[in-house]
Amino acid sequence: MEFNLLKILFIVLCFQSAFISFFLFQSKKGKRLGNRMLALVFLMLSIALVNLYWTVFGIETNFPRLLFIDDTFMFAYGPLLYLFTQSALFKEYRLKRCHLFHFIPFLLFVCIMVLLLSNVDPESLYRSMRLAENQNIPWYVKIGGLLMLLHVLCYLLLSKWEVKRVLDSALQSRSTIDQGHIKTLRFLLNSFILLFGISLVHAFLPFLGFKNGLLFSLLAMVLFLFYFINSVVLKMLNRATQDSGLITQTRFGAKGKYAATKLEPQELEAYKTKVWEYMVAEERYLDSDLKIDDLALELDLPPKKLSQIINEGYSCNFFDFVNRFRVEAAKVLLSNRADAKRTVLEVLYDSGFNSKSSFNTAFKKFTGLTPTEYKNRL
Repeated sequence: MEFNLLKILFIVLCFQSAFISFFLFQSKKGKRLGNRMLALVFLMLSIALVNLYWTVFGIETNFPRLLFIDDTFMFAYGPLLYLFTQSALFKEYRLKRCHLFHFIPFLLFVCIMVLLLSNVDPESLYRSMRLAENQNIPWYVKIGGLLMLLHVLCYLLLSKWEVKRVLDSALQSRSTIDQGHIKTLRFLLNSFILLFGISLVHAFLPFLGFKNGLLFSLLAMVLFLFYFINSVVLKMLNRATQDSGLITQTRFGAKGKYAATKLEPQELEAYKTKVWEYMVAEERYLDSDLKIDDLALELDLPPKKLSQIINEGYSCNFFDFVNRFRVEAAKVLLSNRADAKRTVLEVLYDSGFNSKSSFNTAFKKFTGLTPTEYKNRL
């Protein structure tokens, strides 16, 4: 029963992965570079699933050497997903020659595999496959497989760290951020981490003497991949590679947080008052696309100094500083009984927000309630 279910799942997943790859290759929405890197990942995943299907169910082929091609992909998944993450985060992202260094292990392994497989006859390859089916694999081959999985996981963790760094930098300079875009990117990375994590457990089981658990770990991996593709990926393809990005690499690469300046308490209080009064008088928070550079220009302050004033004076970043004003404005609008028919959607736009998700997130952060809950309690 398990094998029949596995066969069906393998066939469906192979088709879906290939379809997603084709869709991304030809898609004109979002960043073409990000689309194509993610397309390559799903194309390799589709080929790996086909090879795994042949191996698990003992299907013979006239080209046994092709069954080893997916081993080389293990050194390409990580770099592709890492560069895809950067493409999704940075505006006007371009590949450079230095990025090719990430693929040196992949290219070296391809050359090694070509040399090894070209000198091995098909019968020897079939014997190796039978040994693999019975888990009679040399220890050094198992160690190599584990190292390849760890290589992918290290790149995925590096990608998550990159998301955090870029988001922290963007929060210091922007008052509006597409939180849905970040959640989608994080979910994508977390899903790949879980997928390759299950693969790592599957690879470790023979070392621990749990050969009977291999079928269950394989089934868990395939079921998760089925959920991942059907419930998540198809819904987020248009968002994960959006054109805008969060921040330019030039700004992100700028060093020196406050240019080694220190504000005296009296000076800091004077600047705090100046910034606060200007925000209230001019209602700058109503500008849904307000950036710290714009506000700094209007206040005749260097952007880094304004960031320092907000960070040290109000103990928050620029994003939270502006959104606190917006939430207070929204609370006033929601409390206005003379205009009780005003909808929550109208309130969010009238208070400076530009999306329902960002409005709900900020409102709950500062009040502990959703806008609807707050309105009902009134």
